[in-house]
Amino acid sequence: MKDFQENIVPARGQNIKDFFLLKEGRGPAVLFIGNSIAKHAPRPEIGWYRDCGMAASCEEKDYVHLLMARIESLYPDASFAVLSASRYATCFYEKTPADLYGEQPPFRPDLVYMFIGANVPFPYDTEANPPKTYGQAYEDLRNYFDKEGKTVFFHSQGFYLRPNLDAEKEQVSRKYGDSFISIADFRELPETHGEFNHPSDYGMQRIADRFWEVSEKAVNQITFTPEGDVIYGK
Repeated sequence: MKDFQENIVPARGQNIKDFFLLKEGRGPAVLFIGNSIAKHAPRPEIGWYRDCGMAASCEEKDYVHLLMARIESLYPDASFAVLSASRYATCFYEKTPADLYGEQPPFRPDLVYMFIGANVPFPYDTEANPPKTYGQAYEDLRNYFDKEGKTVFFHSQGFYLRPNLDAEKEQVSRKYGDSFISIADFRELPETHGEFNHPSDYGMQRIADRFWEVSEKAVNQITFTPEGDVIYGK
């Protein structure tokens, strides 16, 4: 039986950089703060040859592109980007988002999906008095992309079973009145797991579908000011 808490992919070396602008447009700007499930460059030495969310069979079938297809059906000129937070997860005791990504965010999102946590070292789960909690680091990352307090955030449980991390993320979500997404009903199903214990095409579809279920109302309530700024309903 698979260990559904085991992430067998190293946090380092997933991508050659942290930020990827995948499409630039004049519509709503969507940011996916993720890890290897959002984007992992080819790494032949471990048997991974694709450049997409691990372990989708192609780019179009990872959760980022599946979810963006829904959003683009409403707003064809939407822009979107991926921020790989895997490196941040390994050094959040010492580093801030600005340390890693620059004083100014590389992207000004209207909507953010945060689906991270898998790369936090396992000793953290049982550490009694960490120098900084992951919840604090997670909140810092959220606020780094919300300079004006106008961004709409959606947070999710992780794909792996890390109850302490999920609880800390949910606490941040509640603090700001954001939406928190549960994937507990399918993240332990064998069919949602593919190569490297990462989401299969079926798993990616379930993730994208769940994220859309929770965020569809907000996305449908997008309006624009006369100056062209985006306004979201919550």
